[in-house]
Amino acid sequence: MSQSEETVTQTVTQDVARYARRAVDSRRRKPRHRAGPYLLRRGRVFYFRKRLPTWVSNKHPNLFLCLSLRTDLPLEAVKRAARLLTALEQKEQDLMEKNTETLTAADTKALLTEVLRAELGRILAAQNQAGATSDAELDHRIAELEEENRMLRRAARSENWNSVQELLEKASQLIAISLPQPISSDLGRQASSLKRRINDVELDVIEGDDVRHASRSLISEQGISDFDAFVKAPVLVSRAFAQVRVNYPKPSMQGNINALENLMLEFFGDIPVTAITKERQKEFFAWQARLPRVQGRAHGKNRFNKVGKIRSKSEEISDADAHDMMVTEELRERDDISVAEKRALLGERLVPRRTFATIKRDRDGLNRLFKSAVDLGVEPPAVLSYKEIERHIAAQAPTDELYVRVTKPKLRKPWTEERLAKLLTSSIYTGCQSKHRRWKRGPLIIRDATYWVPLIVLTIGSRIAEILLLKRSDILYRNGHYCFAISSGPAEPGKTEDSRRVIPIPQLLLDLGFVEWFHALPEDHGVLLFPEAVKRSSNGDVTSAFGKHLRRIFDHLDLGDFDEDFYAMRKTFHSILRSEEVNDGQRKAIAGHRHGDVLNIHYTAHQTKDLKAAVDKVNLKIEIGRRRQYGFPVIKSCALAKSSALDVEVTLNDHSEAASIIIRDKQLVDPLFKYDQRLQKKAEDRKHAARQLRDIIAQRPLNFPKNTLKRAAFEHLMALA
Repeated sequence: MSQSEETVTQTVTQDVARYARRAVDSRRRKPRHRAGPYLLRRGRVFYFRKRLPTWVSNKHPNLFLCLSLRTDLPLEAVKRAARLLTALEQKEQDLMEKNTETLTAADTKALLTEVLRAELGRILAAQNQAGATSDAELDHRIAELEEENRMLRRAARSENWNSVQELLEKASQLIAISLPQPISSDLGRQASSLKRRINDVELDVIEGDDVRHASRSLISEQGISDFDAFVKAPVLVSRAFAQVRVNYPKPSMQGNINALENLMLEFFGDIPVTAITKERQKEFFAWQARLPRVQGRAHGKNRFNKVGKIRSKSEEISDADAHDMMVTEELRERDDISVAEKRALLGERLVPRRTFATIKRDRDGLNRLFKSAVDLGVEPPAVLSYKEIERHIAAQAPTDELYVRVTKPKLRKPWTEERLAKLLTSSIYTGCQSKHRRWKRGPLIIRDATYWVPLIVLTIGSRIAEILLLKRSDILYRNGHYCFAISSGPAEPGKTEDSRRVIPIPQLLLDLGFVEWFHALPEDHGVLLFPEAVKRSSNGDVTSAFGKHLRRIFDHLDLGDFDEDFYAMRKTFHSILRSEEVNDGQRKAIAGHRHGDVLNIHYTAHQTKDLKAAVDKVNLKIEIGRRRQYGFPVIKSCALAKSSALDVEVTLNDHSEAASIIIRDKQLVDPLFKYDQRLQKKAEDRKHAARQLRDIIAQRPLNFPKNTLKRAAFEHLMALA
C-alpha cells in the first residue's frame, strides 16, 4: 500500500470499506442502498458525490461534485468510487499546493536565477544591436528604467508585487515550479530587489559599459563564474538525454536511458537540468516509488493491435492506490485473523511497487544525466545519495499498522525436482497438439527453439540470449567432441570477453538427437540456429520476446512461477554443478564468468575433455527411447520427482508464530496434517506436531508459502521436536 495520508484520508477508506463489506453480504439479505457520504443510488445507477472544499467552491459551503459511475453493480461502483477519490484528493492537494505552498529556499533560488539569466540574456542581445538604436530611443529607455525603479520601490513599501508577477511566471513555467498565489512577501521582495539591480545593469550598459562588467557583482553573488555560459539558453532535460546517449552508446544502456527519460519528462516536464534540485529529486523518487512494478505493460499491444492505449504513470499509480485501498480496508474489517496474518495477506494481494534496486538504478541514471549536462556547459545540482533516497521514501509511510510496501523482488530460485520433472515430461517433449498449442497433449513433437533452448540452458547453464543467437557455424567438433562456440562473433551479446567460450554439447542433448537434427537442417534455414526465436523480437531484445512466449506456455502447463522462471534455469544448472563438486574454475568457465587472469576462450579451448565430464554430471534422470511414430529419440519418463509436492498453508498469530498449519495433497479431499495452536496448547502437543511434520518432510517435497514470516513460523514449530 503506497498512498500517502494526504492522498486518501482514513475516514474515506473506512467508509468505502464498510460499504464494500455490506455489498459482499448483499446476497444473504436485501441490499441496502445507503452507501456512505460518497456513493448514492438513483434508480439502478450508482453516483459518486463529494462536497467541494470551500476554497475551491469560492466561499460557497454547500457545493458538491456529483458524477455518474455508470454501473448498477455495488462492488464495481465501490471500485470506481475508490479510483475517483484517489484522483480527486490528489487534484485537490495539487491545487492547494499551487495556491498556498511556500517555496523552498532551493526553489526560490532556482526561480530568481532563471529571472536573472533571462534578463541578462535580453540585455546582452540589446548590447549587440546597440548600433541600430538612436540616442533619442536610448534616452527614452533610460527614463523608463529610472521610472520603473521608482515604481518598484513604491510597490515594495505596500507589498504589491504585480510589477514582478510576469517575470516570475515566465521563469516558473520554464523550470516547472508552481508559483504561489498570491506571491509571498519574501519572494516578492527578493524579486523586486533583483529586478532593480538588473535595471541598474541595463542603465550602465546603455551608458556604454559592457554587460559582463556591469553585472559582475550580481552574478558573482549567485556563484556564477562564466557569464557567457550562464546566459545561454538553458540545457533542457531532453537535450541532456541526447548527450547521455552520445556518452553511453552501448545498446544495453539504451533501455534504461529511455525509461528514465520518459519518467522524468512526465514528472518534471522538459525543464532545465539546473532546476532539478535535491528537494525536487526527493519528490521524483518518492513518486517513482509508488509506481507499480509492472508499469507500462498494460498498453494492450499485440499482433492484432499495433496501436494499443497510452496510460500515464500517474494513472497507473492512481489505479494501484485505489486497489490497495480496497484490499487494505477489506482486511482491516476482519476480526477473525491477527494483525500479523493481515499483513501477510496484504503482502500477497497488494500491487507490487518498484524495488529499491530499480530506484537506485534510476538514481545512477540521473547521475549520468548530470555528468552529461556538464559536457554541455552547465553546472547541475548534486545528486541524492542512496541513503537520502531511502530515508525520504521511508518517511512517506503513513502511521498505519497495516501499511505494507510490497516490492516483490525477483529471487530467482533453482527449480525444484518436481517442477523439472513436470517440464521434461510435458507436452513440449512428449507430444503436443500443434505449433501454437504446445501445452495441449497431441501427436506432434516439434523440435525448434521452444524444444531445444530450455534443454540447452538447463544442461550448460548459459545466458538465454547466448543460445538464441547461436549461429549454425557455432557448432564445432573439437578434440573428439561436438561443441557450442558461445558468443563467438564480434557482435554477440556477451557481457565481457570472458563470455566467449567453447562448451561441449552435453550427452543428454546428443542422446536426444541434437546433432542429427542439426545435420538435417535445410539450406534455406538461414544463418542462425534458431531463427524463429529471433524473429519474435522487433527491437533486438530477443531474450524478453522469447521469455514472454515461453512464459505463456509455462502458465498453461501450470509451471508459471515468479521466482522459479525460465531465467532461473541457469541458476538450477550451477546449483547442480556445485552439489556435484565441480571445481570453481570449471563452473566459471562454463558460466562465462572471469576466473583469475585466464580468458575463457583459451581455457575452454584446451579443457574440452574435462568440461565434457563436468556438464555431463547434470543428471536429470531422464529415460530416453524411441517411439514408433517418431523418427528420433524422445523423452519417455523422468524419475527426478518420486512423488508430488504437498501444499503448505500457514496462518500467523499476533506474535508472528504459527496459529494454524494445514498440509494438503492435491489428490486427496482431506488434509494430511492439521495443527491448531488454540487446541494444541501444551508443549508436548506441539512437540508431537513437530515430529509429525518432520516425518512428512522426510517422505514428500513441500510447496512452502511465499511469505518469509510464514515459512519461518513453520520451521520454528519443527524446531520444537
